[in-house]
Amino acid sequence: MQYVPKMMQDQVKAQLVRVPKTAAEARQQVDELKQRGVDGIKAILESGFGAGMLYNRMDVAIFQAVAAEARARNLPLAVHTGDPRDVTDAVDAGASSVEHGSWRGPIPDAVLAKMARDGIYLDPTLGVAEAYSQYFAGKSDALDNSLVQQTVSANVLKATRDFVLGGKAVDPAKAAIFAKAFDQARDNLPRAWKAGVPLVMGTDSGNPLVFPGPSMHHELKLWVEAGIPAAVALRAATGNAATLVRAASRIGGIRKGMDADLLLVDGNPLQDIGATERISLVVFKGERLNRPDLFDQH
Repeated sequence: MQYVPKMMQDQVKAQLVRVPKTAAEARQQVDELKQRGVDGIKAILESGFGAGMLYNRMDVAIFQAVAAEARARNLPLAVHTGDPRDVTDAVDAGASSVEHGSWRGPIPDAVLAKMARDGIYLDPTLGVAEAYSQYFAGKSDALDNSLVQQTVSANVLKATRDFVLGGKAVDPAKAAIFAKAFDQARDNLPRAWKAGVPLVMGTDSGNPLVFPGPSMHHELKLWVEAGIPAAVALRAATGNAATLVRAASRIGGIRKGMDADLLLVDGNPLQDIGATERISLVVFKGERLNRPDLFDQH
């Protein structure tokens, strides 16, 4: 795990985090972010769970002010949630997407129905719940994945493996909490799909054992194992995601005039979702990339 100086942490936090104390201040902060050219707003609504993982939940009146101003400024609003109450409040406020969903209980049927009617996306992030359960159990299996070993820095892999296997993070109680969270998220996902909720796929990369790139392939596998058809999962990771972030005119599909970002794989992922990890060719904006050159860069 890499040490980040406190000054740098503070600088990053100042760029990314706003903690409004009143509804008026919340609206002002959304306005300022709009003027700075942001593409969207994310609100953290949940209050955490388990010993050592609790924090103050955002005041609902302040959250509603954030949501209202985001709509007024035509900014998509992603809301980080953790339990059924969080999801309900996010949906009632008109969120564009619900991030993580509910890891501490089933999302009510009525809420799923409203998400379907209003076109509110669910991004369940199964992989990060699974990763935390393994992290606190002292398991480093995720590091043995072929794509992880090919694409993640050798220094990061070694430091992560040493930290996890060194037992510094081992906490059986937290491992059990996240194992239960994974099961709940895995249960909510097919219920949402059957209810007609639009789905998008994300990984929450940057958390322990969750890496940009390979973790998306693993998320695809987890969705299919949870009962989601491969075609639905692939659409959530491509076209639906592009639509949510308002970039569907250039990414997320294969049509004339769009960015030529292509991943060619060995096998048919509609029949075997694992085929997405057997990559033959990467094309980025029409340029064929030499994969060995990319691996050598790290």
